[in-house]
Amino acid sequence: MSSCTALKALPDFSAFQFTSEGAAGPATREVRFHQKTADVYNLDIGDIPEKAQPVQDRGDFNCLMTTLILIIELYTEKYPTRIVRLKGDTSQKARLYRKALDKHVGTLSSFFEINLEKDRNFFRALRHQESVDNIAFLVKRKPGWSFIIHTLQTNRCSRSQLFDHPVSVEIQRSIEIGFEMIEHE
Repeated sequence: MSSCTALKALPDFSAFQFTSEGAAGPATREVRFHQKTADVYNLDIGDIPEKAQPVQDRGDFNCLMTTLILIIELYTEKYPTRIVRLKGDTSQKARLYRKALDKHVGTLSSFFEINLEKDRNFFRALRHQESVDNIAFLVKRKPGWSFIIHTLQTNRCSRSQLFDHPVSVEIQRSIEIGFEMIEHE
């Protein structure tokens, strides 16, 4: 049986924190969502404290990738019409996002549409064989039943639909849960 992923989150799910254990010891990570356009939100991951090394493999890479995908799952449950944009601001983050999507594409495709951001720079980069680190992925939850969060409880313990993995989220204020059918245009 897999262990439970323990997360801490702001009430609006704009930030998550978790600690992962690796060969180099524990690392506290933070994932933040920042609005880019009306319905697109950039995902950014970093180590805590910010003065620490940029996100890197500390022997916890598989855990890091899986937790990143779990956070996207939770975030899009709360905001099913939002699109999560994955574009690393460093080559390490860009590779992390690509590897996480590559590793879990089979599982993700059941629940999410994954597209490349349509950007002339991407096609120019391919023509000139520039780094593929400039690729941005857009992840959007497919229409269907979605888990909606309102106000009532402070901890959420559930299972990931993607990985059948237990997840515990500590939220800094009360929440209430419910289900709602979401239809995308």
